[in-house]
Amino acid sequence: MLTRRRFLATSSAAVVGVPFVRSFARGEEKNKLRVALVGVGGQGGFSLGGISGEEVIALCDVDPARDDVKKARDKFPAAEFHTDYRKLFDKLGKTLDAVAVCTPDHTHAHASMLALSLGKHLYCEKPLCHSVHEVRMVQELAAKKKVVTQMGTQIHAGDNYRRVVEIVKSGVLGKVERVHVWCSRRPDGGREVKPVAGVKFDLAQWLGPCPDEFFYASHDKWPHFHWRWWWAFGGGVHADMGCHFTDLPFWALDLGAPATVKATGEAIPNADNTVPNTMQVDYTFPLKDRTVKLTWYHGVRGPDLTGKTTFDKFADGVLFEGEGGKKLVANYGSYRLFPDEFAKDFKAPEQTIAKSVGHHKEWLDAIRGTGKPLCHFGYAGPLTQAVLLGNVSYRAGGAELKWDAEKGTTDNKEANAFLGRGPRKGWEYAG
Repeated sequence: MLTRRRFLATSSAAVVGVPFVRSFARGEEKNKLRVALVGVGGQGGFSLGGISGEEVIALCDVDPARDDVKKARDKFPAAEFHTDYRKLFDKLGKTLDAVAVCTPDHTHAHASMLALSLGKHLYCEKPLCHSVHEVRMVQELAAKKKVVTQMGTQIHAGDNYRRVVEIVKSGVLGKVERVHVWCSRRPDGGREVKPVAGVKFDLAQWLGPCPDEFFYASHDKWPHFHWRWWWAFGGGVHADMGCHFTDLPFWALDLGAPATVKATGEAIPNADNTVPNTMQVDYTFPLKDRTVKLTWYHGVRGPDLTGKTTFDKFADGVLFEGEGGKKLVANYGSYRLFPDEFAKDFKAPEQTIAKSVGHHKEWLDAIRGTGKPLCHFGYAGPLTQAVLLGNVSYRAGGAELKWDAEKGTTDNKEANAFLGRGPRKGWEYAG
């Protein structure tokens, strides 16, 4: 179990890492890393671009027929290709330096634990894992192995987020005790999710550690991307986008584990075992000098499930409420201050957070001992846990949960059943 003491060790160890050293033949670029990409299609293509300057020695994807997988193989013809990442690690594990995991959520932990058990530096897409318990398990092993880690919250490397963090931390808003976070996305655009025929890849391999009963009865319903809308494989809009948008207040206010979590929402019409169409999650985060109340909303274009409250040009965003009516609303690329008299006299604080060299490059440079990944698992783990706890409350009927971060449990027996699940036979976790 990940206790508070071990959790703090996780946070520090994940930043330090082990410097990378290797000798090269004359004419070859020094310090090129041998990297494998697990999950090439879809979002994996973004990571492939981020690691393309390294020595990509292996690619893995369960569906070799996807056009983007074919293009990746053409671009890196020297890379070994596998459809089963277990076989990739068995064959090439000793020669790898680092691994990027970009599979669907339900296999993040399994693939990551294999890589970590071999002592490989790890980049993993958001959310870090499918369940709260998996996140804690991955954090703990990463700290034990002293590897360099990074979670794929790419917007963390954007200049706008960094400037907003500086503004909030400078104190010009005063004490911020209220934050609203919203995302307009709905599962499948809010339309009914319908079966999709013609899935041709290895279904058992795609299933991975997920128990059989969640899958075989109607496997034609979840093609690529839309697996997000079933609890068995994803966590809906909240798990998909929460680590991006909640990242901003988490960073700016130095939030950690929430004290309480309560979720409500509306189910997708005419769909079984699926995530909510709209959702609101209320959190309290205890800080040294105050308690921050943070609310997440999705399926609406502002911080209000009724749709009445919106901000022009901020269909997705974060609203910080400070003292004396001072407010800041931000999205990925811009921010705005309120009221007008405050905005008119505002002077941006000194820049203290350096421009990013690139989200993947931060991680790769840190492996070589020349940089620092800001979304290491010591930071990304607590962020992901907080996000996933919202889904736990929703699945437990909207109960308000008291979260014990040291023990990794809530005060609700029904909710605790949704904190994690065991893998099916043959897919036990490494480490």
